Amino acid sequence: MSSAQQRGLSHLIDGELVAGSGCFEIVSPWTEQTIAETPRATPEEAARAIAAARRAFDEGPWPRMAPAARAAILRRFAERLQARRDELVHIAIHQAGAVRSLAEGLQTDAPLAAASGYADTAATFETIESQTLEGTPLPGASGRRRSRLVQRVPAGVITAITPFNYPFRVSVQKVFPALAVGCTVILKPHPTTAWDSALMAQAAQEAGVPAGVLNILLGAGPEVGELLVADPRVDKVSFTGSTATGRRIMELASATVKNVILELGGKSANIVCADADLEKFFATEPGNLKHAGQGCGQLTRVLIEEEIYAEVTARIAEQMRRIPLGEAEDPSTGLGPLANRAQFERVLQYIEIGRKEGATLMCGGEPVAERSPGFRVQPTLFTDVRNDMRIAQEEIFGPVLVAIPFSGAEEAIRIADDSIYGINASVWSRDTEKAWRIAASIRTGSVGVNCLANVTAGPHGGFKQTGIGREWGKYSLDEYVELRAFEVHE
Repeated sequence: MSSAQQRGLSHLIDGELVAGSGCFEIVSPWTEQTIAETPRATPEEAARAIAAARRAFDEGPWPRMAPAARAAILRRFAERLQARRDELVHIAIHQAGAVRSLAEGLQTDAPLAAASGYADTAATFETIESQTLEGTPLPGASGRRRSRLVQRVPAGVITAITPFNYPFRVSVQKVFPALAVGCTVILKPHPTTAWDSALMAQAAQEAGVPAGVLNILLGAGPEVGELLVADPRVDKVSFTGSTATGRRIMELASATVKNVILELGGKSANIVCADADLEKFFATEPGNLKHAGQGCGQLTRVLIEEEIYAEVTARIAEQMRRIPLGEAEDPSTGLGPLANRAQFERVLQYIEIGRKEGATLMCGGEPVAERSPGFRVQPTLFTDVRNDMRIAQEEIFGPVLVAIPFSGAEEAIRIADDSIYGINASVWSRDTEKAWRIAASIRTGSVGVNCLANVTAGPHGGFKQTGIGREWGKYSLDEYVELRAFEVHE
């Protein structure tokens, strides 16, 4: 990929590609070298984007367009993204640190398929629900027949803020459903992984997305992010990222009683009962945390019944030691780097915390020295972990598993729920009735019973401080509409 392509990245504001000012360097987590440069979005550019989105919603054709016409534009948008598929895979590898299989699958092909799916759904999304009313009308009502209509109307101007771990995937899951129901959007990707969003800006313009309907701000820091949340012209905020930032977004949104969708942290439990089919469990590669553990739904707490604790932890450690630590483009590479230096240092700090708390470091725990430079940490397993330790309670967001013993189903449920989070879990037992009872007792957004839960079809979200709202599949569409009721007397 040429340096001209890497440096010719622009915002999308009011239908125009804007070169902007300043320079934000995107650094490869494999090499620690600059691989792309974006402009740095300014407060003035944020204000222009908000004004454009507001005008496009209040005065433009997008929310008033026939669903089939809106769907046709979104199909062209999805097609223009599909045409960039190989470039998006390259970006997922070198910008986000994904290994090739992940870059091709969850990071690129899955969101491309979702984009096409939302475009098709836009043509058939039901906006009106009607019912005939029976019984005595209210005093003063006239007419022999009464009807009620419930209309789904677009929520308005949406600020979408996306994280560094799955940048393109999360951008698609916010942008496309919002556009499909008639909203307008301002997208603020994480500045360290905004390269794919620049391609999204180009594709939207080529597809003929009307001016102001989608605005994309690259290289935007916290000041711009807070403006995009607090501005009263924004109707709703959709955010995926850290719990601390989610709390700040709720605080800012409360000033105008703004609705929010929040997908925040997780510390999910992988519960292995003594009667589990261990071959099926190990076939899911519990020791190989996808994307170096950088996912809010990762099963990073392994709860193992006491009778099999030693056997299972030994096999997890063995599995971790066998993970190939190859180069970025090598299809056999099984574990990539952390996405940026800050995350790399954070993970190493948590490993040191685990040592000081008295947990046993069974394998890993160090940077991948032979692969220096790069933000890589060895797959790490802590055993003899208590659930009140920080490494068991706090989201590490790295290739670190903690193994916690339990005795009986009730203790497994108690430990799994002893967390401020609740996004995902798995339960493994040959006794399906017991597995279902455990699964149904855990306060979490999704649970796999003798499998890993697949959330791509939705609903994806969680309980407690994991956040608010549900995304993916048809459930995303419902998050971007408001309900309006009409009663008609004839």
